[in-house]
Amino acid sequence: MIAIAIACQPKLLIADEPTTALDVTVQAQILELLKEIQAINDMSIIMITHDLGVVAEICDEVIVMYAGNVVEKTDVDTLFHDPKHPYTELLMGAIPKLDEEVEELATIQGIVPSLKNMPRVGCKFAHRCPKAMPECTLVTPQLAETNAGHEVSCLLYETSKPKEGMNAS
Repeated sequence: MIAIAIACQPKLLIADEPTTALDVTVQAQILELLKEIQAINDMSIIMITHDLGVVAEICDEVIVMYAGNVVEKTDVDTLFHDPKHPYTELLMGAIPKLDEEVEELATIQGIVPSLKNMPRVGCKFAHRCPKAMPECTLVTPQLAETNAGHEVSCLLYETSKPKEGMNAS
């Protein structure tokens, strides 16, 4: 599959869940192969994955999405050390720590919304968010820069909040 994808020497490779359902050894081999191919061909890779370990291993820049919307965009180090969006914070909190004994892993409360019944206005994460405010269901947040190169789509970080009922959707 990888050979076919790079046969025409593309400048961009889209790797959609390339390590899903692989054991750790094969996963490491695939990631190493992708890094080699990237270096040899001077190629960019868009890595689509749910595996934050893979993100930490191979990515330079990260876009976190929830229900089809970008909620955070930054470099990989900032994402792991200073997540801003409540969804990203909860994802990071759900990563098991090797040096800690826990009886139960952290989870994100609530149910992922159905794409058929997705609200047209407001934050898609509002109903699951522990930091939600009433306006989160009324105003669609826009990506706002919190620090150089770190953007977050959350009303907590917007400097000029739109008036109630106004949105960008």
